[in-house]
Amino acid sequence: MLKNKELSEFLKPQGKVNYPDAELVRNCQAELADALDRLERLSNPDTAATIQNLKSELAAFSARISLIGQVKAGKTALTNALIGIPDLLPSDVNPWTSVITSIHINTPQPHGKNAIFKFFTREEWQNLITVNGELGEQSGRANQDDELAELRAQVTAMQRRTEARLGHNFGMLLDGYHSFLGFSPEMIKKYVCLGDDDAQNEGRYADVTRSAQIYIKNENYTLPTVLYDTPGVNDPFLLREAMTLANLSETDICVVVLSAHQAFSTVDVGLLRILLALKHKELVLFVNRIDELEDPDRQIIEIDTFIRDLLAEQDLPRELPIVFGSAAWAELASAGQTEMIDTANEDRLAQFAVARSTRIAGSSVTLLEDAKPGSAQMAATKTFDLSGLHELQAILAEKSAANVGRPKLDSVRSRALDISRQSLIYLQQAAKSTSSLRADLDFDAFIDDLDNTMKEADEACNVIAHDLSEKVLFLMSSTFRDFMLSGKASLKAHLAENKDIKEWRPDSDKLRRDLNLAHDEFVKAAPRQVDRVFSETATKIERIYATVLEDSTRLFAVAPPVSASPKTPVSLMRTMKIDFQTGWVKSWFAQKFNQDSYIKKFETISRTEMKRTLKEMEDVYVIEFLKEVRTQLFEFLSEHIRTLQNLSLLGGEAQRLQVMRQLGVDTEVRHRIAELQNVVAQLETLFQPSVEPEMLRSGSVATS
Repeated sequence: MLKNKELSEFLKPQGKVNYPDAELVRNCQAELADALDRLERLSNPDTAATIQNLKSELAAFSARISLIGQVKAGKTALTNALIGIPDLLPSDVNPWTSVITSIHINTPQPHGKNAIFKFFTREEWQNLITVNGELGEQSGRANQDDELAELRAQVTAMQRRTEARLGHNFGMLLDGYHSFLGFSPEMIKKYVCLGDDDAQNEGRYADVTRSAQIYIKNENYTLPTVLYDTPGVNDPFLLREAMTLANLSETDICVVVLSAHQAFSTVDVGLLRILLALKHKELVLFVNRIDELEDPDRQIIEIDTFIRDLLAEQDLPRELPIVFGSAAWAELASAGQTEMIDTANEDRLAQFAVARSTRIAGSSVTLLEDAKPGSAQMAATKTFDLSGLHELQAILAEKSAANVGRPKLDSVRSRALDISRQSLIYLQQAAKSTSSLRADLDFDAFIDDLDNTMKEADEACNVIAHDLSEKVLFLMSSTFRDFMLSGKASLKAHLAENKDIKEWRPDSDKLRRDLNLAHDEFVKAAPRQVDRVFSETATKIERIYATVLEDSTRLFAVAPPVSASPKTPVSLMRTMKIDFQTGWVKSWFAQKFNQDSYIKKFETISRTEMKRTLKEMEDVYVIEFLKEVRTQLFEFLSEHIRTLQNLSLLGGEAQRLQVMRQLGVDTEVRHRIAELQNVVAQLETLFQPSVEPEMLRSGSVATS
């Protein structure tokens, strides 16, 4: 048997941990922050608010990573491992996470506060059971009073239990929060975990807590990161599932935690539903509890093949990153406490390590040259980091840099560059002894042109949103109608053969895949077409500057903003009544209807879901996307309108001299121009030469 010290080597990464792409983004973030500080000092005063917003946006940047999975999949233990603080968040067998807990790593934090627990507002608490509130809204789509009554009873019992437990303190908690300078596992357990009803402290505030925020520092994270530990997607309390799904629509990266014992073995429709709705680049699968497998070396290969085959059946990429590991081992590995591994786990780890090492030593398999983190080859061949912790961290670091950090920083850089160039043009014109502005220009006419340009661009974006939403809504409604036709035919045939209604299932998986394909059309087309409008608008602005300035050397390329992306509708992730795996339809399964009644009920349920999904898509997500685009357009054009207004003040010598007196002495202005030229050059070369994100082999671990 391997000694404990030797075993610990199998939990370590191979070589020195290094995340070059994340380090590049961090360095660029620091350089961009420096450029914004300089720009704030040098640019026109009327750009101060915009620059301050850019600075705030840059400072608030973080990669948002959500861990989701079934109840008891091991999400919380894995979160503890990722943050490097074993047992911080309670992961016992009895209590389970009932509140979305966010761990803010290396992010700005409220002054003097490391832990903040926010409670429901009075309105939210009351709305849990009102017809127009969360419960009524969820049950309304079922159109069945008995189910609404059942859920209302569930929520009412929870509320009464909470109010009785908290006594007179209850009313003081609503609309408020608790905040602390420090925190402990015992404290956190009071706010985020449901325990036994008679527990005195465990879960004392959990029912009334809306969110929990913990702030820590961790040098292992190159980029600011927020980890979200969520309630299970199969939580028996539907409102907690709803809050988890709402969080996922805002997340950047999603880690789906599965149990090695049941990794999709029962085709977990809840998780598949979420996988289908999220963008593929956001996904990582972590198969937990390999420490409980009888033969991890062999079974990991089998489970990996099974999952990848299932992904392919669901039209998801087979090459999605899948990491196999043990949160229990990972917690010890992250804190350097591998000597604390218990006897059972020590034996299982030793068995795994010996079997894997022996098999690899006797084969021609190569690892470091060929395997990528999350690949099937990595799962089958690595003889280090058997907890999976470092492999998962490497994938998250690369995705945080490539899919979150670089796009965010490039967006801020582009807007800062546009402001820098406008300020530079203005100062250069003010400092010239002879104005290069063309004579007899009607600046009011140019500003009117920009106003018209804004209206035209706004209308073009309106048309894009309208036309594309009509297309996606038509595709979605057609998908629902095809589903209803095939479902009714299938149900009719099933009943004609006198089969039990409980044995029938409509093909809701295909429905969801087709709905996601329709939404993908909107996600791909809308930003692309809006970007075209933004680009055409930037070209029109360039022409105006070309008309205003006689000296062609003063011209610059106007950088258009990058269109926002539509968000994923929660309706494509949540449990629908038509899924038929939930309690929503058990009531009419248990009743005896004739054939036509069953078919009509199925059609009614399907139409209700169709109306709900289409309404949410049209009234929420399309409008929200259009609102974001309009805000981008307004801010972009407003800056250039102000620049033209400022240039109009330089049309005459007397006016120019007055502006110069406001700006300062000539040498000071020329110094500002020189510094601004450096800022422009700095911003133009940021991220250049372009380095495509690429993880080092062996999970961004550079051997030293």
